[in-house]
Amino acid sequence: MRRILATATLGLALFGAAACADTQPEATGTPTPGAAATSAAAPAGVDKKTACANLTKAGNDFKTQGAVILPEMMNPATQQAAVPKLTKLLTDFQAAYSKDVSTIADAELKAAVEADLKALQTAAAAVVAANGDAAKIEAALSTPEFSSAGEKVETLCKGA
Repeated sequence: MRRILATATLGLALFGAAACADTQPEATGTPTPGAAATSAAAPAGVDKKTACANLTKAGNDFKTQGAVILPEMMNPATQQAAVPKLTKLLTDFQAAYSKDVSTIADAELKAAVEADLKALQTAAAAVVAANGDAAKIEAALSTPEFSSAGEKVETLCKGA
């Protein structure tokens, strides 16, 4: 059981750090004529800075909510009741993390988010399939794909 907590905490930390951008989207003023021409030529969609801010918020919310659910997963008396909460947390995080994926203008960031979402979908499906089996839940959250998820997004967002 302690390994589940450690594994899930690691997973939460990785996704919680998935887009640790230190910057927030800046308010834009009236663009200069050169800036207007540049923005008109830029691909439509969510810019990298905004996408990173949204990914950071999704990760922080996931980490905060996960901190409440994980102790319940560790307690045999509340574990079965916590499994649907964990499943919902993963589903809600997936929705928040994927919010901008179809419109992220930066191709490399978009590909990294899509890879993270694939790992998250696989882990979430395995958690549901585990049907409350602690060892299977631990295995679902211990895969190399899930464990490394968020690393590339974090790196890409550091410069945003």
